Amino acid sequence: MFKIDVDNINGKTESLYVYGEHSILTELEEHNVVINYSCRQGHCGSCVLQLLSGDVIHQDCLVPLSQGEILACRATPITDIKIGVRDF
Repeated sequence: MFKIDVDNINGKTESLYVYGEHSILTELEEHNVVINYSCRQGHCGSCVLQLLSGDVIHQDCLVPLSQGEILACRATPITDIKIGVRDF
């Protein structure tokens, strides 16, 4: 089981406990943490988050990402992680 620390995403700061079997987007939805998304396939970039700590497995995507950025729809936690909104 892994812990996802949500750092002020849409006003929520909390810790979620997950098995790491689903994407971060799916895990957030199951815990009522709402983020932007559209395609769920790594094509649109709507669900970009900042990975503040920890490690994820990130499946291929078409969106160019900067250091520390992940797509919630394509990333699955493999350790405890901390995520936040992307800094622009």
